[in-house]
Amino acid sequence: MRVLKKFTYISPKAKNLMQANELAKQAFSEIKEAILKNCTDDSGKFTINSSEKNCNGVVPVKEGIYRYLEECCEWFREKPLAYFENAKKGGPIDVYKEFGDKNNPFSVGLEFETGNISSAHRSMNKLLLGIQHEDLQMAFLIMPIKKLAHYLTDRIANYEELAPYFLLLENFPFVVFGFDADNYDENKETTPPFPKGKDGMSQRNIRKWQNH
Repeated sequence: MRVLKKFTYISPKAKNLMQANELAKQAFSEIKEAILKNCTDDSGKFTINSSEKNCNGVVPVKEGIYRYLEECCEWFREKPLAYFENAKKGGPIDVYKEFGDKNNPFSVGLEFETGNISSAHRSMNKLLLGIQHEDLQMAFLIMPIKKLAHYLTDRIANYEELAPYFLLLENFPFVVFGFDADNYDENKETTPPFPKGKDGMSQRNIRKWQNH
């Protein structure tokens, strides 16, 4: 996959934090590397079928990123945040890692947006509340750019659609990555569309926080 500078938002607070804190810089590097290493072929490229609008499921797209973070960087899935546990609403964040040690933790949360624009706002707000209530010291949101979203599940949110609201993130250590495929292929035989729904979920061991 590709991550272009024009589709990467780094808040002033996040930029300053990464300059002063090696753990923040490490979190940024691990997530970006997980996106870049997400591929569909032996050449290390991510190719997606572009034969028609909304022809690909999104689960196989995010699974490669999740697996890399789990297996190579020791991140965990489905971490409940204290604020939402107390409110009994909101659910866990997608991926989480506690850097540092218990005496000086540096907690980072990541949401991978696969829903519509309302879902994207909920993900952004969930992470912001995690920071405000000191459950998180830094937050990341990753989502497809508009070009790629056209070929994914219907109505999936995209980077450009959420970008006007990034002003709300300026005073928080927040990063948003918009990602793109390396290649687009209209031929369904050489590049079959990704299956939708549960059909795209392979059997795997998930590193859930509850089992940590």
